[in-house]
Parts: sequence; structure tokens; C-alpha cells
Amino acid sequence: MAAYERTVTVGVDADSAFRFLSDPANLPRYVATMVQAEPAGSGRMHVAADVEGRHEESDARFHTDAASRRMEWSGREERGYRGWLEVHDGGRGEGSEGGRGAGATVTVHIDAQHDDEAAEIDRALDETAANVKQLLQA
Repeated sequence: MAAYERTVTVGVDADSAFRFLSDPANLPRYVATMVQAEPAGSGRMHVAADVEGRHEESDARFHTDAASRRMEWSGREERGYRGWLEVHDGGRGEGSEGGRGAGATVTVHIDAQHDDEAAEIDRALDETAANVKQLLQA
């Protein structure tokens, strides 16, 4: 299984960043390719994405832990795809006055079974990280 990861520093505090990022309504705003995310009960989420010219829909496992500021998800096939997002205190808030305010770091990690998806996963992670940074700059 191949692992992919991006970390970005944002100009808001970690709790605010996690509240925004873990809200299912906001997922399509920052997750590259995602066009829909709706809670489906019992730790499930119905998601839709437009990936390389294909429209895909499925249910995924989705769990958030506000105390640790961590989200975890996986596709229907446990071994095929899974990921997590964590928000930590730290970093310097570029969007705060003089760039000196406390910010947060956001890390997105994906494990995928197939190496032939590497270029698309890298592209999507780059876009997702850029979206997170843009949306969370104070």
C-alpha cells in the first residue's frame, strides 16, 4: 500500500480549523474532486466525486474525533483506500497581523492500494492542501 501526505499551515486556531474541516457540508469545498458529502448514519457518509472524467458515488466510513482533532475515512473495501486528516496547534498564521499570530497545521494522509493512481492522488492532495490554506486563511 502506498502512502501520500500533505501538510499545510493555516492562519486560524486549531479548534476553528477542525470545526470547519470536519463539517460534512464543507468537504466538497476543499476536497479535490468531491462534489457531494452527506452523512448516511452510523459512521457512514455518502460521497460523490468527479475523478478523471468519471462521476463516482459510494458510501464510505467516516469518523471524527474532536478531542484529537482527527477525521478518518475509508472506502467500502477496507484495504483499497483510507485516509485521515489531523489538525494541530502550531505554525505561524500568515493571515494574522504581521504574520505573528498562532495558527494551525493541517495534515492530510491517504493510503491507496494501487501505485498506478499515484499521479492523480498527488494532484488531488496538492489541490486539497491549497484549498484548505485558501479557505482557512484569516
